[in-house]
Amino acid sequence: MKTVLTLGPATETKPLITHLSQTADRFRLNVAHLTAEGLKTWLERLAEIFTEQGKALPLVLDLQGAKMRIGNYPSCDDLPSEIRLVFGHSSNHITQVPIPHQTFFQELKIGDKLSLNDARIQLEVIEIQDKSATANVITNGELSSYKGINRVDHPVPFTQLSQHDQRAVELGLRYPFVQFACSFVLDGKEVTPIRQQIGDRYLIAKIERPEAMSYLSQLDQGFDELWFCRGDLGAQVGCKALGQLQAAFIAQFPQLSRPKFLAGQVLEYMTHFPQPTRTEVVHLYDIQQAGFDGIVLSDETAIGRYPAKVADFLAHFYDQ
Repeated sequence: MKTVLTLGPATETKPLITHLSQTADRFRLNVAHLTAEGLKTWLERLAEIFTEQGKALPLVLDLQGAKMRIGNYPSCDDLPSEIRLVFGHSSNHITQVPIPHQTFFQELKIGDKLSLNDARIQLEVIEIQDKSATANVITNGELSSYKGINRVDHPVPFTQLSQHDQRAVELGLRYPFVQFACSFVLDGKEVTPIRQQIGDRYLIAKIERPEAMSYLSQLDQGFDELWFCRGDLGAQVGCKALGQLQAAFIAQFPQLSRPKFLAGQVLEYMTHFPQPTRTEVVHLYDIQQAGFDGIVLSDETAIGRYPAKVADFLAHFYDQ
């Protein structure tokens, strides 16, 4: 089994990255959470470490792709009952949620149900103006900058990389060890606009919407690798249906030629505690037996309290 470990605030130091590199087959960075300057710092840091080690690990830059996120927003525990969605990159008041995607407003219709912050918040559009809209808050919750947003039933289609993604691609292409992942893929048509930017670099499809399950063959042909991502996918379909979708994905393995990885709360307990649960240990065994080629860890190593222990556990588990 291969392991992809996500880097973040919990794993910024050179000794810790070096330690993780003894277990990881690849690293991952979530571009959505990084400024251009922050990404540049990470790339320079990793290039320096890889030079010292005499070995470079592939680094996956996880692009927003078709996943839309809000801009810079003041954190709040609850939204007002009615909010404004406005085109822009930043807002200084909780009544206005900035969305830096023109396509979002071009596709929006009155009555659309919107999912915000992994379905923790549900909205209904009641009025639309030029590059802005008004929505009622149906399900309330906390909100902060750069959380995901999209329509529930018919996510806004992907046509081109955002400016944020384009800048990340420009920086990533300077380093030969960089690969790319595209979030929220649908039918494989996403390959064309991305390939125009990244050329023949390794490209990963992140399956995060249920509609993509009908296009696995096309995704398998167009991308170099498939990730079944249970975070956003679970937010789209609900936890009850998630197990059925994972089983359906596994059932397609004989027809798929690309490597298949599982992402999303694989060792979630270790985000907060220095050892996994017995359920997670059994789950790792089941993942391997099902035919997955690897796993992707996110919070466990990006923001968790025990990233070194996560790596040590995996090294021991897969050595057995």
